[in-house]
Amino acid sequence: MNICLLGLSGSGKTCYLYTATHVLARGVEVNGHIISATSSNRQQAVRLNKGIEQMASGIWPEGSVTTMTYPFDLKIDGKSVFPFTIYDYRGGMLNGLSDEDQDDVEEIFDTFEESSCIVILVDGDTIMQALEPGVLSPTHRQNVSFAAQLKARNEVNYIESLVKECNERMSRNVPILLAITKSDIFFPDELDAGKRLLKELLPSVFSLRNDMIVGITAITLGEDLHNECGKLSGTLCLNTDGNVHLPILFALFQNIDEIGEDADTEEARLLIRKLFSSNKINFYRGGKVAFIV
Repeated sequence: MNICLLGLSGSGKTCYLYTATHVLARGVEVNGHIISATSSNRQQAVRLNKGIEQMASGIWPEGSVTTMTYPFDLKIDGKSVFPFTIYDYRGGMLNGLSDEDQDDVEEIFDTFEESSCIVILVDGDTIMQALEPGVLSPTHRQNVSFAAQLKARNEVNYIESLVKECNERMSRNVPILLAITKSDIFFPDELDAGKRLLKELLPSVFSLRNDMIVGITAITLGEDLHNECGKLSGTLCLNTDGNVHLPILFALFQNIDEIGEDADTEEARLLIRKLFSSNKINFYRGGKVAFIV
């Protein structure tokens, strides 16, 4: 099972990967059981560990410069249930103009065909800039300009272009999870407006004319995190409070029925399902509100 992890430059994808995999390695408790995911490759495990150690030491990690693959084992109470792989793509290629960027985008489409889900991280600052001033609090409203709003909406449009081309090339609709990062910067009404804006700006994702499964969630790695000349400021939270575990588990859930019908896989499906409350992930299918059964 493959999961594609995408994000535009500045979305915090590398920080997210280090934090989410650390939290999942420690495990998530559900109904007295522990769901966990641990790296099955020693070298990659070292890479992930060093990344989160850097962050905990106040160092902002460098972004992905090449596509990386990270193999994992999903476990229930320490017992391996099935393997999966996260494909981590460098963010700059989605809106880059070089031949290398184009080659990497072609590689993305090849991977999509074999993926259970595409997880797209959308920068919270970008969403904030893209919103109409009238829906923002007075504090945030003063930071918005027409030029900034235009740039932010164009950033989101790169995702729309990618998904539209994906739909045209592929014979199936790959499930998508949109994860708004830095959710701690939003007031509740602003975050709701941001989710509505994504539906507006991504018509290919929320089209009534396809059967695409889509989720929207909001995540944060802590409070007031910033990159100050390579230094990580703010409070890093290495737990499930910021929903960092949900995007990867959502992605696994989409294809879990095809893994097998054994008791362990069914138990994993039921336990993961219990994590998806409506206040954490909004589900859509064919552009309409949906529910997981």
